[in-house]
Amino acid sequence: MAKVVLKSRRARPFWFGHPWVFSGAVERVRGKLRDGDVVDVFDSEGRRVGRGFWNGRSQIRVRMVALEAEGPVDDALFLGRLDRALALRHQVLELPAVTNAFRLVHAEGDGLPGLVVDQVGDWLVVQLSSLGMEPHLDLLLDRLEEALKPRGILERAVGAAEEEGLSRTDGVLRGCAPEGPVEVREGDTRYWCDPVAGQKTGFFADQRENRRALASLARGREVLDTFSYVGGFGLAMAQAGATSVLCVDSSAPALELLKAGAELNGVEDRVTALQGNVLRVLDHDQKEGRTYDLVVVDPPKLVHKRRAVSRGLGLYHEINLKAVRVLRPGGILVTCSCSQHVDAAAFEEMLGSVAKEASVRLQELYRGGQAADHPILLPHDESRYLECRAYRVVPMGAPA
Repeated sequence: MAKVVLKSRRARPFWFGHPWVFSGAVERVRGKLRDGDVVDVFDSEGRRVGRGFWNGRSQIRVRMVALEAEGPVDDALFLGRLDRALALRHQVLELPAVTNAFRLVHAEGDGLPGLVVDQVGDWLVVQLSSLGMEPHLDLLLDRLEEALKPRGILERAVGAAEEEGLSRTDGVLRGCAPEGPVEVREGDTRYWCDPVAGQKTGFFADQRENRRALASLARGREVLDTFSYVGGFGLAMAQAGATSVLCVDSSAPALELLKAGAELNGVEDRVTALQGNVLRVLDHDQKEGRTYDLVVVDPPKLVHKRRAVSRGLGLYHEINLKAVRVLRPGGILVTCSCSQHVDAAAFEEMLGSVAKEASVRLQELYRGGQAADHPILLPHDESRYLECRAYRVVPMGAPA
């Protein structure tokens, strides 16, 4: 087996389980390597740290799979990791009792690098972004079929796969595709989603706990739900007693599913869908003097690369500032970021600058992150990607 030797004083994170060896940490490679091969990883003193998947074309040169104490990288290891992932969702979190849409496998968070598997109704949706995992995919799909008996297993291709040298396409891997929208239940709220052509795997289960915790804040309030997609926050808030919910998104198909979801929940009289650019809608509302009691800001990922953090924070600032300006005094801002390169400190510093520019105070009501079926693996801070906050927005100088 080929060897990867790390630079001096660069091995410490990997002894503690960090799964990504970036190019800058590699001192040299011994032996012939093909992208996707399993390699031994050694520190600069010749001690074997563990084993992982090599990829010379990726900035992540090695995706660590097993520490030295965990033994060989073989079928038994991968099947054990998958069984452990299923047990977390079914036996520990008991998610099937509350929802039929959740993450079954969260890549490095479950020890299966680059592999994501979501359950969406009676279907499983797979995303693969690690070349080394590709030869093991059929083995894992066999176990998923055996354990869960899905009607079909779909694949949604991801852009990150190209960086790894993977050539993956959308399609059906096993069984059949749904013939139309899939109904998702989450507590008392139901949604329609499209795992075949919708965003990512069709439904954003990572916001589940935030939706549950924040829905009651909308009771008796007029709500604006921006970047609403199929109505994750908006329908939950309407169910919880919001007097009205305006959902804004740029996707016409998503809004059609949202409207059908409003009918499914019996709240169509209080939910309105508007297709448009969120920034322009916020500008128009401010110009016309239209205000709300609660505004949800849940944009798509705005920062895809670390070098784009500054620009992305500028976009977050612009969106949140416009949202604050259409809030009534004492109103509530629910704001989120799903950009892993924007950590909690940077996100809150940005919100502090929004408050200063808008001459308001932000009183924190809630802070959350990704649901537990999207596990964060210590010390892999990159697996912590979702920030969700709720603030009471008070004009500067006004009594709290």
